[in-house]
Amino acid sequence: MGYRTFIHTLYQMVDMAHNKLLVIMIDGISAEDYALSAARLPHLRGLAERGFRVHNLHAEVIGVSLPGRTSILTGATADVSGVYANYLLEGDTFRYATPDDVRVPTLPARATAAGLDVACLGFGMVRPEDTTLFKAPWWAGETIQRGRDAEPQPASPGLLRAARHDPGERFREMCQQAGLTPDQPVFDTFPDAYKPFFGLVADHWMADRVGAVATAAAAPDLILTEFLITDSFQHDTGYRSGLAQWALEQADLAVGKILQRLAAAGVLAQWHVAVLSDHGHSPIATALYPRNIYPGLTMLCEGSFLLALCDEAAQHAALTAALAPYGVQPYPNTCLPPELRQRLHTFVAPQQVAFEDAPAGSTAHSGPPAMISSHGLRPGAPGDDRFALFAGPRVPPGHCATAAAVQVAPTLAALLGLSTADYAAAPIFMPV
Repeated sequence: MGYRTFIHTLYQMVDMAHNKLLVIMIDGISAEDYALSAARLPHLRGLAERGFRVHNLHAEVIGVSLPGRTSILTGATADVSGVYANYLLEGDTFRYATPDDVRVPTLPARATAAGLDVACLGFGMVRPEDTTLFKAPWWAGETIQRGRDAEPQPASPGLLRAARHDPGERFREMCQQAGLTPDQPVFDTFPDAYKPFFGLVADHWMADRVGAVATAAAAPDLILTEFLITDSFQHDTGYRSGLAQWALEQADLAVGKILQRLAAAGVLAQWHVAVLSDHGHSPIATALYPRNIYPGLTMLCEGSFLLALCDEAAQHAALTAALAPYGVQPYPNTCLPPELRQRLHTFVAPQQVAFEDAPAGSTAHSGPPAMISSHGLRPGAPGDDRFALFAGPRVPPGHCATAAAVQVAPTLAALLGLSTADYAAAPIFMPV
């Protein structure tokens, strides 16, 4: 009996009422990148072949990390969820978004309220109190430092609360029963040159603990996790560079380790598995330095999007005129919460152009990009589209060409057996 036939037989044998769900987010993998790489990704390809694939899952607006994660969790657009960028305006400055900024119920909160057992193992933008088992993302500690960050940033209270949360004896016992240590490596002990590779180790570390928790005697009903370093390698080494493709292969191996643990424990057929990204990626040829082009305003660079604090119409008009020679256009700021739209304005750069801070001491208006691949493109640009795969006993086999960002959360809720009535959009598919 072949592997795929064996898995299919397991799925046929499982109780159809079982609704366990594992959600794995792989950071920054575009629809195109997955399609071109699938032959080298046996575990992801296997999920696609026996389940349901979305070829092009559109990104949230703006198509960057924390709005993408929040959209997966809530099924709400950014103007409703409150997480419209990686950094949010507070007073007259921007600070890093935290789980406390999410204004609407998340999937973990809904599931916990319904009496389900919910584990968050490193998935960003989840509050500890919305789960029954919580382990913070490896990149969120006393400081925020992902694999691509040049300098650590102080963590705000919402992230500190998550980072300092004790996962508890249950987590430690599950790890120990699987022969694993419950304590993860510490980011700050790694030399700067090795930090992208630390992220790779940390992603695999978390994958092993996901497998331990999912195969425990009293496994949760919902587990959410993420692998982050695929995004960092693309920012630093380029879209579909050799190292970026290797990092994606490592993510596939991490998924494979989880599936292997489930199969070895005889519980694979109990689980639905959803694997998707938060946004895509695309090559960047030129960086624009908006603070040099128009000094004096509070601004936030988010890929090809610029958010500018303009308290007066004259400021907005002057900034628009200053950016126009570089092909930058105003973009409707309806992606922002309504109370910000009079002050905070959005602009979008041309194709393969992103906004960045100028190198120290530079007065230039543009230059070579520090991040040679990025996201947060003009909405609708194919580079921000991402992949999504679903497999499990109640997932209908098939595929669809496109789906909207807001359809992910209701699809996950339906797989858990939760109501989808108050979501803004319909699920991508209904469980069988």
